[in-house]
Amino acid sequence: MLKELFNKVTGQSSDTSANGPKHTATAVATNEVGNSEAPSEGTPRRNTRRTTNRNEGGRNEVTRGETKRTTTRRSTTNGEGTKTSAPRRKTTSAAATNEGAPKAQRTTNRNNNSGKSNNRYNARNNGNEGSKTATRHANGETTKANNHHTANKKDKLMIIPLGGLGEIGKNMTVFQYGDDIIVLDAGLAFPENDMPGVDIVIPDMSYLIENKDKVRAVVITHGHEDHIGSLAYLLKEINVPVYATNLVCGLIEGKLKENKVGGVKLNVVKAGDEIRIGTFKVGFIQTNHSIPDACAVYFETPVGTVVHTGDFKVDQTPVDGKLMDVHKFAELGNKGVLALMSDSTNVEKPGFTPSESTVGPALLRAVGEARGRVVLATFASNVSRLQQAVDAAVAFKRKVIVLGRSMVNVSEIAQERGYLNVPEGTMIDVDEMNRYRDDEIMILTTGSQGEPMAGLSRMATNNHRTIEITPNDTIIISATPIPGNEAAVGRTIDNLLRLGADVIYGRDRGIHVSGHGSQEDLKTMLNLVRPKFFIPVHGEYRMLKKHGELAVSMGIVKPNHVLVGDNGQIFEFTSRTARKGGHVTAGKVFVDGLGVGDVGNIVIRDRQQLAQEGMVIVVMAMDRGSGQIVAGPDIVSRGFVYVRDAEDLMNEAQKRIEQVIEKCEASQMKDWATIKQQVRDTLGKFLYEKTRRRPMILPIIQDV
Repeated sequence: MLKELFNKVTGQSSDTSANGPKHTATAVATNEVGNSEAPSEGTPRRNTRRTTNRNEGGRNEVTRGETKRTTTRRSTTNGEGTKTSAPRRKTTSAAATNEGAPKAQRTTNRNNNSGKSNNRYNARNNGNEGSKTATRHANGETTKANNHHTANKKDKLMIIPLGGLGEIGKNMTVFQYGDDIIVLDAGLAFPENDMPGVDIVIPDMSYLIENKDKVRAVVITHGHEDHIGSLAYLLKEINVPVYATNLVCGLIEGKLKENKVGGVKLNVVKAGDEIRIGTFKVGFIQTNHSIPDACAVYFETPVGTVVHTGDFKVDQTPVDGKLMDVHKFAELGNKGVLALMSDSTNVEKPGFTPSESTVGPALLRAVGEARGRVVLATFASNVSRLQQAVDAAVAFKRKVIVLGRSMVNVSEIAQERGYLNVPEGTMIDVDEMNRYRDDEIMILTTGSQGEPMAGLSRMATNNHRTIEITPNDTIIISATPIPGNEAAVGRTIDNLLRLGADVIYGRDRGIHVSGHGSQEDLKTMLNLVRPKFFIPVHGEYRMLKKHGELAVSMGIVKPNHVLVGDNGQIFEFTSRTARKGGHVTAGKVFVDGLGVGDVGNIVIRDRQQLAQEGMVIVVMAMDRGSGQIVAGPDIVSRGFVYVRDAEDLMNEAQKRIEQVIEKCEASQMKDWATIKQQVRDTLGKFLYEKTRRRPMILPIIQDV
C-alpha cells in the first residue's frame, strides 16, 4: 500500500509503454564519457563521473563507483518511419537494479521532463562529433549528417522572392532552410515599351547560381509563361529535379527541347501528393485557374508550415470538373499555418471572379451569330478556353484551324495528355481551308495581347502569309490586356475594324473571365488558412499593399504581421517571429535573340537614345605621325535630321568640328580619345542649341 501511495504521489505509473511523450527527433547513437549531456533546467549538475555504454542486450548501464544502475532507451518513430532513440538517466533504488525490477521505477518524471528532452537532444546532436544523424531525402535514401545539412533549431526559414513582387510576371521564389533551397516557379515577363529590341525579361538568378550546391529542386505551380518561361535558362546553370503536374511537365519538355537543355529529371506529381525534399515536406493542393492542373503548394519546415496559393480563383463550376480542394486548405489552417503567400492580381476588384464555364455560352452565341469565318484569339495556355471554343465549333459544324507556334504546341500537348478533347476530323490544316465555305471555318490564333509578331497582329496589318481579313469575318478577342499591353491591343482592334471585320472584345460580351480571384475569393482563402503571418505576392506594389490591408480588415492577421516587400527582400521566419532581413541580388535580365544578359541597362539606354534622338557620325582620317587630319571631317546622320533638308545645319556643324581639329593640331594633340571627346562635346552643344535634341554622336578616326 505504501509503495502504491508513493507512486501515486510522485506521478509514477506501472504502464509507461503507451502514454509516454513522443519525440520526432532523428536517430542518434551515443557513446558519452563524463557529463557531456546538458542538465535539465533547475537540476543541479552532478560532479560524479558517469560512463554510458551499450551492452550486448541493447540496454545502457550507468556505473557509479561499484554500483550498477540500469537506464532505459526509449524508441519512437518520426514522420518518415525512422526509429529514434533518446537515452534516459535516473536514480533508482538498489532493488531496481535487479533484472526483474518493474519499469515504473526506471521512468520517473517522464512527463515532467518531456518538454526538455528535445533541447537535450539538440545540444547532444550538435556537440558530439561522433554522433550519426540520418536524414530522409526525396529519393527515399538516407545519408549521414556529415554529408548533408542537418536541421538546426538555430536555423531560420528564409523566403526570398526573386520575381513577382511589385510587378506582373517573372514569378520566382526561393525557400531556404539551412543548406536546402527549393525554387518555386521560374517565370518570365514581357518587355515594356521602354525596352526596345528585348524579346523577354527573366529574373536575375545570381543568388541561385552562387548557391547552386544548395539548390535541391524546382517546384512549379502551373504552366503559364510567367511561371515556367525562364525555367530553361535556370536549368542551363543548375541541373536539379523539377516537380510539376502532368500538363505542366509536357509544356516544360517542349521548352527544354527548344532551348536544347537535356538531362533534366522531370517528376510528375498530382494534387494531393506530398514529397520530401531535404528538410522540407512539399505538398500540392488542387486549385482553379485559367489553365488545368494548377496547384497551390505548401512547405512543412522545422519552424512551421508555409502555404503558397499560386495563381487561383474559387471556381464552383470549372470546365474540367476539378474543384479547388478547400478541405485541404482548411485542414492546414486548423493545424496552424505560419505564413500564407497569396495571389494579389485582382485584389482591387470586388466580388467573386466568374466561373470559366460562363464563357462557353457567350462563345456559342457569338459563333452562332457569325456570318463568315470566326477568328478567336486567346492565351495559348488557356486550355479550358480552347476546349470551349472547340465545343462551339463542333456545335455549329465548323472545322478548326490552329495558328501560331505556341498555340499549336499547347493544343498538341493538351490532346496527347488528355486535357483537350477534340472529335476526330474537327481539326484541319490551314492548306485545306479553301475546301470549305467561310461559315464552316474557325481559326484559333495567338495575338490577344497585341504582340507585333503574333498571328492576330499580322492579320490586322495584312502581313499574315495565309490569312487575309475580310468584312465578312468575326474576330473574337477572348482575353483582357495585361497591364502595359493596352495600347498594343487597342491598335490591333483599330486595324481590324478598318478592314471591316466585326470585332468582339471586352468583358461586356462575356467572352472572357479572369483566372485570378477577386476580393471575395481572396477573403475565402484567408479564412480557410488563417495564417499567423501574411505575404501578398503576384502583383504590383499597390496590389500587395491593398491585399495586406484586406487581411488586416478581416481580423485574420495583425497589422505588424503583414510583410510587403520587393524582389530580393529576405523574409526570415522562426516558429514565432517574422522579420524583413537584408536583400540579395534581384532584378531584370533581358533576353534578346540568343543573348541572355548581354543587353544591360546601358545598352537599353543607348537604344532608347537612338530611338528618340537619332545618331550623328563624324568620320575623319589622321596621319598618326604628324597628327594632321588628311581627310574629312564628314558627317553622317541617321534618325536625327534628313540631311538634304538640313544642309545649312550640317555645313555649320562641319565648320565647328574643323575649328576643334585646328585647335588640337595647334596644340600638337595626338591622343585619339581626347580628340574624339573634344569633337563630341563641341558638336553636341551646337546641335542642342539649334534643335533642342541630343543625338548620339560617334566620332570615328581612321589611321593613314
